[in-house]
Amino acid sequence: MSHVTDEVKGYIGVETDVGRCWDVVERGAVRRFAQAIMDLDPAFMSEEYAAQTPYGKPVAPPLFPLMQNRLPYDGTDVISERADDPDYDGTGGAGPSSNLPPLPLGNLALLNGGSEVELFRYLHHGEGLSFRHRYADIYERETSKGLMVFVITETDYLDDDGGLVARVKRTTIRR
Repeated sequence: MSHVTDEVKGYIGVETDVGRCWDVVERGAVRRFAQAIMDLDPAFMSEEYAAQTPYGKPVAPPLFPLMQNRLPYDGTDVISERADDPDYDGTGGAGPSSNLPPLPLGNLALLNGGSEVELFRYLHHGEGLSFRHRYADIYERETSKGLMVFVITETDYLDDDGGLVARVKRTTIRR
């Protein structure tokens, strides 16, 4: 029995409005992120060093934009709110694509199928960041484990001028 009905296929191309990340690229956050990934490249913190690079001034590490898409300080955490609901599977209202409408796929289990990141440019300290999510593709495959639904979402991270900074393509498997 197919799960990818015409109704489900209708979600392909659906995207969210552009949302704003809560924090600008801030020196302290860049420092903590660089320490966490154990990459102390002076281009991330040193004005003098960065002036000698094509960036011209300090930049955030390549994957830093992905960590900017988080709840505001006093924001509601849907996972915590639904912690006592035995039927909640973590989809809808949590995670990087939480603003997308939930897919009508019933109670299919959720698996992480991986992510791809395409970086277009580095962010400078002080820059703001926005994002937009979309359903890029939804399809089925018969596997040795049975029929699986593959949901491909894309998130575009945009600078203050609307220019593309990074694109993240996530695959979620439902079975």
